[in-house]
Amino acid sequence: MLKKIIVSLLAIGIILVPNSANASSHAKSLQNLGMSEIMFAQMMIPHHEQAISMSETALKKSRNQEILKLSRQIKTLQSSETSQLTYWLKATNSSMTMDHDMKMSGMLTVKEFASLKQLTGTQFDRTFLQLMIKHHQGALEMLDLISGSRNAEAKALAKAINSAQSKEISSMKLLLKKLK
Repeated sequence: MLKKIIVSLLAIGIILVPNSANASSHAKSLQNLGMSEIMFAQMMIPHHEQAISMSETALKKSRNQEILKLSRQIKTLQSSETSQLTYWLKATNSSMTMDHDMKMSGMLTVKEFASLKQLTGTQFDRTFLQLMIKHHQGALEMLDLISGSRNAEAKALAKAINSAQSKEISSMKLLLKKLK
């Protein structure tokens, strides 16, 4: 346990050690980061975390190679984006969560997620794709929060999320047709 703590502290120390390029680029990434971007981060982190959990479930349950590839892709990309959003919140000393409950489009209910986990085979694959399409469409709706952002990093992230998730929705719709 002590070894894990020391390794974690060293990792944090390495990240926090200022160097001129890092300090400059981090400061630049925070310019014009306002309440819309903070609220977006607070909402998108749990949204991405759910997509990551759904993908992890698919990696355990699906035998469809295209779904497995898609799930790995979603998990990798959304983990990276979650780290970026977490940085925004920490760097601005913002709460990691909103002070109130806000309905996020595309989020699965606890019952839907539990039901998904009980499925197997093609039934699992089909339901996973249907729910992930809905989930991705919800994320695309959430981009409205930062559509007018003056922050270059937020604009770039919004563009990347829109591009990746739009392509993934198209891929999932094609996969879904193959399964029917």
